[in-house]
Amino acid sequence: MARSDLALARARSAYERTHLVAGLRGVVLAIGLLLLAFALHRTTRETWFVAGLLMAVLAVSSWRGGTWRRGALAGVLAGLPVFIAPALYFLATQHGSCVHCRMEPSLTCMLVCFGTSSAVGALVGHVATRDALPRRFALAAVATALLTGLLGCGTTGYGGALGIVAGIVAGSLTGWAVATRTAHA
Repeated sequence: MARSDLALARARSAYERTHLVAGLRGVVLAIGLLLLAFALHRTTRETWFVAGLLMAVLAVSSWRGGTWRRGALAGVLAGLPVFIAPALYFLATQHGSCVHCRMEPSLTCMLVCFGTSSAVGALVGHVATRDALPRRFALAAVATALLTGLLGCGTTGYGGALGIVAGIVAGSLTGWAVATRTAHA
């Protein structure tokens, strides 16, 4: 092998190793969120499913790098308020933990999840328009924000999960529309 071929092979190996390590960091982040979900919320079979999806999305987005990685990390950060909102609400109203929540969550708890996810969605949509590749950023950010929020608010049942999906998607589209309208004005 010539020197240039050896240098190219080493550079390629370092490049691939960097992407693999980034993907593993995404997996570690998802595991950390799952452990936090166990501490803060009542967990179900659906929690494991959502955690697996989050792990896969974070691993692939982090491995891809660039806009995908930035969007995925921004989505996790944006999803944290949705993740924590039901625990804070339950603590403030019931003086307890979501882990001890009865199986039928209150309408108010579901509305807290919907409200926070709408606000987060609007923020994600607005921030996505500022990235060099806004559609990729938005896709990664919405996916990880949604899954991070579902780890917390998904414990409120299918009504809460539907509220999160509707809130983040509607909020993202609204944030995107407002940001592009003000950019063109």
